[in-house]
Amino acid sequence: MTILRTALLLGGALGLSSCDHAMPGHMDGEAPAAPDDSAAGPQATLVEPALHFIESRGAAESASGYHVQGRDKAVHLGPDGITFVLAGAPEASLPRWAVRLEFEGRRAGVVPEGKDPTGAVVSYFTGPREQWRTGLPTYAAVVYEGLWPGVDLEISGTARALKYQLVVAPGGDPAQIRLTYRGASAVRLTEGGQIEISTPAGSFTDDAPLSFQDTPEGRVAVPSAYALEAPAPDGAQTYGLRLGAYDPTLPLVIDPAVLITCGFIGGSGSDDGEDIAVDLAGNAYITGSTTSTRTTFPDIVGPDHKYNGGQDAFVAKVDPRGALVYAGYIGGSGFELGRGIAVDWAGQAHVTGLTQSDDFPVEIGPDLTYNGQGDAFIVKIDASGKDLAYAGYIGGAGTDLGFDVAVDSCGDAYVTGRADSGASTFPAQVGPDLTQNGGADAFIAKVDASGAGLVYAGYIGGSAQDEAFSIAVDWTGAAYVTGWTFSGADTFPVLVGPDLSQNDGGTAGDAFVAKVSPAGTGLEYAGYIGGAGYDVGQGIDVDLAGNAYVSGNTASDELTFPVKIGPDLTYNGAEDAFVAKVSPSGAQLVYAGYVGGTSLDGSTGLAVDLAGRAYLTGATSSADFPAFGGPDLTHNGGFDAFVTKVGASGASLVYSGFIGGSSTDAGRDIAVHWRGDAFVAGFAESTEATFPTVRGPDLTHNGGADAFVARIRQTP
Repeated sequence: MTILRTALLLGGALGLSSCDHAMPGHMDGEAPAAPDDSAAGPQATLVEPALHFIESRGAAESASGYHVQGRDKAVHLGPDGITFVLAGAPEASLPRWAVRLEFEGRRAGVVPEGKDPTGAVVSYFTGPREQWRTGLPTYAAVVYEGLWPGVDLEISGTARALKYQLVVAPGGDPAQIRLTYRGASAVRLTEGGQIEISTPAGSFTDDAPLSFQDTPEGRVAVPSAYALEAPAPDGAQTYGLRLGAYDPTLPLVIDPAVLITCGFIGGSGSDDGEDIAVDLAGNAYITGSTTSTRTTFPDIVGPDHKYNGGQDAFVAKVDPRGALVYAGYIGGSGFELGRGIAVDWAGQAHVTGLTQSDDFPVEIGPDLTYNGQGDAFIVKIDASGKDLAYAGYIGGAGTDLGFDVAVDSCGDAYVTGRADSGASTFPAQVGPDLTQNGGADAFIAKVDASGAGLVYAGYIGGSAQDEAFSIAVDWTGAAYVTGWTFSGADTFPVLVGPDLSQNDGGTAGDAFVAKVSPAGTGLEYAGYIGGAGYDVGQGIDVDLAGNAYVSGNTASDELTFPVKIGPDLTYNGAEDAFVAKVSPSGAQLVYAGYVGGTSLDGSTGLAVDLAGRAYLTGATSSADFPAFGGPDLTHNGGFDAFVTKVGASGASLVYSGFIGGSSTDAGRDIAVHWRGDAFVAGFAESTEATFPTVRGPDLTHNGGADAFVARIRQTP
């Protein structure tokens, strides 16, 4: 089957007006007003994701169709077509305009049917009692079953966009699908493959069709595009679907992803969202750094309402609807950097980063004394967000940074990063290696649930520079670490591992992956991932079977990088993101491949779901980045954040797309909810004029760079 979709932006909340008798062209009279959300305060922007389609009933009390109403747009779904009603600006001479989408050659007798009842009902108490309509049911979707032989039409959507899907079953002929727009001023095909429908009251677009097939070898994209016919003398525009080669014995599907929430967190200074975690209820926890003072930064509840000077770390919690639950500063009078966050089963956030403050708010903590130059810190925020359960330093006489943190089911925190401090001052104890090996070493430390002490702490490294950027922990308490190393195999602790040989001669750096035993006393495996160029591991996660998933950046082409299976076995130029899956033993790669275009691409975060599908985020400047079924298929200029979902086999992508505007934007890290929603944190220099804000904690850009948080859902 194949699915097409179109998007009509719907502003405002669900209204109570019907457009049963709307006809193409100019319509006299004012459009019935939707309820005024503006008086509702901060929750006016928090619209539920799913549209509610209201059943329309005629005088005979039988269903005559379905409708949905936005602030300035409305849609009516009738037996013979779909009517889009756009309200013009108040100063316009034409206050409303209607466009119809008709089904050419449809089967007689097909009527729309509500699907997935929401449980909500709507009543109209207007005019005489006999004209009242009460208890009208609402639905999350509307289906035209068998609109053409073997072809169903399904309409659903969010408060941001209406979506229709044409489902062609095996044996159905997609050539039957012909749709006609009537009443538009112009209908044109854009360079991006969209259909733009223009009217005197505004315009909307049909998104470009996307198609794929799930085959035994993995997901395969199928070329598809709209085919516009010549306009009719009355201006009506008919179009169909043009498909490339596909297997007619398999379903042909489009499964796009959409933004559910996306908004800013920040003030008038520079704000950067560095890491994100999500709890079972779908609350997102973000950390990063800010130079915005309290007068502009949205501190609400939060562990510290006072900006402490220099640069502070921050922590924020966003509820499933995109509203800010708490936000506050973490820091002292010096420089702080919030880099990693994890959340435990009780909803307590654990944050790590860098501090150069001797007046950092230490409380309990593994070390209450600042050690000089810069220390890693570990902080635990209670579930209310109002207080610190513990806070302390991890470091020695040199500069030591915490880059990431994970937490196990017991509430113990695992911190990784870079340690310049030698063993004489760094709190190495138990640990996989108690000796600093030269340059900077990666480190790993386990902090007990009370925060009062270290269970273990030690180095991972060789004689050159080594840094660990990401950590994950499995159900046994084993920790998985990735980063980069310039150390050769003669000093780096290679053990088992996917590759025991350094690939770049120590000039550019290789990514590495290492597994630390639950006791912390040694490495179960450690090895390189890389080629002759620059390679760095920046994201890691582990599945229930003990497979580790790593993402990062590479400048190594396929002649030296260990490509295997996919998702892309060909280096695309400049710098690509990569994703790799490491077997439970660590001895081999299950898959490894590129994600990127011809310009600069890099992944800074990875998460894996319960089915073993990897989710990546990062930044791309490639206009030809593999955008497919994602939240935005068009590169917006400069660097955009991206979100990519990789199939369980690693051979192909499930979806991939951009998040960004006209300026520089980047995804920093990603988390995935058990239901499959992806949560991305990063920074945006693009304002709300071009950045895709929708139902977020703040829909207005505040100046400089703002942190952002976005939630992406794959539509059924």
